[in-house]
Amino acid sequence: MWKNINNNKVYIGSSISLHRRLLEYFNVNRLLSEKSMPINVALLKYGYSSFNLTILEYCSKEDLIVREKYYFDLYNPEYNILTTPGSPNRGSGWKHSEASLEKMRISALNRSNLNLSLSNKKSLQIKVTDIVNNKITIYPAIKAAARSLAIDSRLIEYFLYIDNKKPILGIYVFELLSNKNSFYNIQKNSQSIEVTNIDTNESKIYPSIGSAARDLKLHQASISLYMKENRVKPFKGIYVFKHK
Repeated sequence: MWKNINNNKVYIGSSISLHRRLLEYFNVNRLLSEKSMPINVALLKYGYSSFNLTILEYCSKEDLIVREKYYFDLYNPEYNILTTPGSPNRGSGWKHSEASLEKMRISALNRSNLNLSLSNKKSLQIKVTDIVNNKITIYPAIKAAARSLAIDSRLIEYFLYIDNKKPILGIYVFELLSNKNSFYNIQKNSQSIEVTNIDTNESKIYPSIGSAARDLKLHQASISLYMKENRVKPFKGIYVFKHK
């Protein structure tokens, strides 16, 4: 819980990785890039010294949403966007809270580099496999699948375009059924970047952010964020990235 000592407004959050979650809050660049969250705006406006940070409780993943709901009801947090924590029950899988959805959103920042129109997104048919019940369903679009399954569409896009190693909620596996090749061609052609190593003064052009990240052994999302914010200071004190 974050509590503003000036006005007593609070924010309630939860995470299965408290260390990583707190690092995000104490990253000013992250706060600046995510001003849609009232708690981020408040931290920037009042400063950390105006807030108390309290760890309310440690609990199991299975009890996380229930306990978060308890503190929602107890404190009625003004800085939270959602009026209740978590998402609709989806079976035995753990239910994502607002905080974990935001963490997923940060991890998926390179999704902003896809540069696809809404019409293109809607034309992508989605195959959804329920690995628990061994059921397959075809949806006409990502948003249609998200609505039907009561899942944030950002989670589906994260699985499709970034990391498909773990089923969403431990249940669902997603696959694009149409325009998949054209999608990756659009991404590849529009995201050529030039990387300059200021130590060696050498420059190299990569066809995509992902290929640069793999070659340099860096996180793709970190490079995407660097370029999105048009930073000037060399990344890790070595690399400068530019769109081509």
